[in-house]
Amino acid sequence: MNKKQMIKEQKKLKQQRKEAEVLFNDDKEVFNVFKIAIGVLLFIGIVYAGINIFNGNWGIFTKDNKKTTEIDSKMLMIGNMFNKEDNEYLVFAYDMSDEKEAFYGALINNYQDTTKSLYYVDLSSGFNTNFIGEKTVISSDLTKLKFGGAALLSIKGDKIIKSYTTEKEIVDFFSQK
Repeated sequence: MNKKQMIKEQKKLKQQRKEAEVLFNDDKEVFNVFKIAIGVLLFIGIVYAGINIFNGNWGIFTKDNKKTTEIDSKMLMIGNMFNKEDNEYLVFAYDMSDEKEAFYGALINNYQDTTKSLYYVDLSSGFNTNFIGEKTVISSDLTKLKFGGAALLSIKGDKIIKSYTTEKEIVDFFSQK
């Protein structure tokens, strides 16, 4: 290679470098490339988030169905308290929204008699409002039965054979068992 060719080759390389520098040295061009890259990443992020929200993977708009409804087989409504399969059993009716609810709940939890099942009735339930009265009237006839407060009933078949209507009687009954 002669000197002239080398000079031409060097000029060509310098020209190519200058063109490459011009492409990436222009501030507007660099800023535009940066904006496009951010836009693409943002678009991918939005699509990813949308897919996960839509599929329910993140649980943002889904109901949390972890709560299960439990049916308490010992809880009765007054209207069906004579419909138990047991021949002889106890029914404790009290207001579960009352301040003495914890006390009555403890009495129920401590009941140990295995010969008679113990069921309970929530007098504050809307299903039992027809049986609430000023005074407690104990009757095996549901049309006459009224509760003015807590009561413990001993039931045999479809008849109330014994009742405890005062707090002292109820506590004494549970204390002896």
